[in-house]
Order: sequence, then C-alpha cells, then structure tokens
Amino acid sequence: MKSSRAFFTEVNKKYPTLPFSIASFEDTTCAKVGIKECCDHDLLVPYPVLCEKDTSAIVAQFGCTIAVQTKSTALLSGNVPFDTKRFESEKSVKKEEIAKLIASDLWVREKQKKK
Repeated sequence: MKSSRAFFTEVNKKYPTLPFSIASFEDTTCAKVGIKECCDHDLLVPYPVLCEKDTSAIVAQFGCTIAVQTKSTALLSGNVPFDTKRFESEKSVKKEEIAKLIASDLWVREKQKKK
C-alpha cells in the first residue's frame, strides 16, 4: 500500500535503528496501517511488553548492545551499573561455567601488542 510505504520510509529516515512510538507520527491512522503491514511482512519487529502473571511480583528487564569482535567485546549502549545487593532471588545458576560467564565484565579491552 502507498501509505505503508510512506510510513516505512519515514521510519527509516527518523529511526533507522532505534525503537519508536506510533504517537511520534503526525498521522497516527496512517502509522497504524503502516505498522500492521510492516509487521506482517517482517520489515519491523515489535518490541514486546513483558509482565508477570502474578500482579504482586515486580519484573525488571535490563538490556545492552554489545559488539562482539574477534579479540574483544565492546559495550555500545546500556552501560547502567547494576547493584546486585538490592535485588534478591530464589533462583540461581547451578553450573559454575555459566555463573562465571554471567559474573564476568561485559567490557573486555584488547591487549595492545608490543612493538
């Protein structure tokens, strides 16, 4: 559809890699039609809203963008310090290898070669 193509072009210009809201568009009707078409044809991926079944529980999700390179990893966004002392859980990771991997730092610097 013509309106869906116009919507997709506007999304690519304004928000090439970032999430966006339909409310940020001037014509919300065109945006609603466009988002439906784009999702049906796998041009856009909807960002799911997560919630817990039990309303008394608190759910939190933390994310970051990481570039995995041959010799190092680089943390590109989402570098918010996470204080594990503030949060407690009944669940834990049983395997030592995975627990060490989770506890490791996300930012690993490349070691410089000596000349």
